[in-house]
Amino acid sequence: EAAAKDLDNGYDTIITKTGATGEALEGLTEQMDRVFADIPTDAESAGIAIGEVNTRFGLTGDALGDLSEEFIKFAEINGTDLNNSIDSVDAIMTKFGVDTADTNKVLGLMTKAGQDTGISMDDLYRSLETNGATLKEMGLGLTESVNLLAQFEASGVDSSTALAALKKAQQNATAEGKTLDQAFNEQI
Repeated sequence: EAAAKDLDNGYDTIITKTGATGEALEGLTEQMDRVFADIPTDAESAGIAIGEVNTRFGLTGDALGDLSEEFIKFAEINGTDLNNSIDSVDAIMTKFGVDTADTNKVLGLMTKAGQDTGISMDDLYRSLETNGATLKEMGLGLTESVNLLAQFEASGVDSSTALAALKKAQQNATAEGKTLDQAFNEQI
């Protein structure tokens, strides 16, 4: 009986997050059942993942189940809140213009940055969201941005301060008709 109640809570979470009914809801609950059976997780987490990934990424069917599993694993590995991880990764990918099809690569990139440098995912999300515009203005894509912010963290450098200095250096270089790379090389 407890297991059935657990599943019901997961289904309720999907309904709350998506507003789905009828066939659409059936498709979502089938994917939740699959996720719940495929990987070690609880029904509540499976429901959160299915509901939130469906809402944020617009996926259904196996693509929805597969990405939901990846997010559950990602949150577990990195010790982050599942719901927040899905929302933050979606926002960051949107900010950097990264296609939904590349979500797995983004999760891998972020996990590796965390493991290599010790940066927490929450700090990485915040820094990417706060500094995304500056990083993009500097011509950096998501991969370069994640790696740069993780290196700042590993070196004990405050990312906002460092990026402000980099932006100023870029403005000075541009004013002198140089690229940021040229200006860096001259400084070094």
